[in-house]
Amino acid sequence: MDRTYLRFVNGLSAERIVSELQKAQHLWPHQAVSEAIKRAGTSSGFCPEAGRRAMDALQIDASRQIGRLRRCELAQLGRAIHRHWLLSGNGLAGQAVKAG
Repeated sequence: MDRTYLRFVNGLSAERIVSELQKAQHLWPHQAVSEAIKRAGTSSGFCPEAGRRAMDALQIDASRQIGRLRRCELAQLGRAIHRHWLLSGNGLAGQAVKAG
C-alpha cells in the first residue's frame, strides 16, 4: 500500500468526524442528519455506508435536523461513524499499519 494513503487513513479520527458534524450543525442547522453526514464524509473521507450504519445503530432518524441533535448525540454519532468505518473494508488498512 502507498504510505501516503495509509497516513490519510490514520488521520481520520472520531474527533475529526465530530468536528465536521459540529461545523455542519452550526452552519446548516436545518439540514437533515443524513445530508450532514454525507457532507462530513466528503470532507473527512469516510464512506457513506459507515454513516448509515451508525445512524441505524443509534436509532437516529435520517430526516431529523442536525441542529436538533445535542452535543452528546453528535459525539456518539461521530464515534459510531468512526467505529463502523474501521470495521468496514477500510479498517483492514488500519490493521495493516498496526501490524507493519
